[in-house]
Amino acid sequence: MSDHILFKFRKINKYLLKSIVRSEIHFARPECLNDPFDCRVDIRRSLENAISKSATPTKERLEKLRGLNGFFEKIQSDIVTMGVCSFSCPLDDSNALRENPLMWSHYADAHRGICLTYRFSDQFFYDNSDQILGIAKVEYNTNPLSDWFVETLGKFNNFNEFGIALLQKALTVKSSPWKDEKEVRILRKGDGPFAIEKQHLTQVCFGLETSESDIDLVRNLLDQGRYEVHLVRIVRGADADFGLKTVEV
Repeated sequence: MSDHILFKFRKINKYLLKSIVRSEIHFARPECLNDPFDCRVDIRRSLENAISKSATPTKERLEKLRGLNGFFEKIQSDIVTMGVCSFSCPLDDSNALRENPLMWSHYADAHRGICLTYRFSDQFFYDNSDQILGIAKVEYNTNPLSDWFVETLGKFNNFNEFGIALLQKALTVKSSPWKDEKEVRILRKGDGPFAIEKQHLTQVCFGLETSESDIDLVRNLLDQGRYEVHLVRIVRGADADFGLKTVEV
């Protein structure tokens, strides 16, 4: 059984503080994501793209999917009701992503926020399988869903299995310019807050510009909630012009 170590970059605001007090993670609907193409790929158009660039016999098998009346429309409508909780996954060095200036700038209020580290075991997803569809890395490419049709057709035992896989894939593909985020997503059948055990939060990293008052605020909430977390912060490193490193708080 494996563990999934995931990073979540956040601004320090009322939503973050509430999530700490209540020990929650939040699932957003696709319409709330910051990329207008995210989770809104036209599935039928992707199928047609796959057919147009395929050769026989793959092309003939893909063409048979055209006749599945209502099937793709149902998947497309299911997507809008799903919830997505986005994280970043570790790079080769487990400190590298926490020290990544782009993620800190884009999602943690220009280093004034925090990075939360979560650990989820496979058992967590099994225990919550009635609500959570799964976890998957985001694939970044020019035509990731079209390519998926070509590469995976014939690998499923039935349409139910194929439909679930297609739903998951449609929720975890993005265009290539987003690839530096190295995103991982937990997918849920619905949006909104989702309560988790406090043990899943293992570390809080404060940014280079996080104020002392915000550090004290977050630390007090963690203490009051009886979290057992490792507290660190980003500081300037002396070994490079733009060096960053983590130190104990």
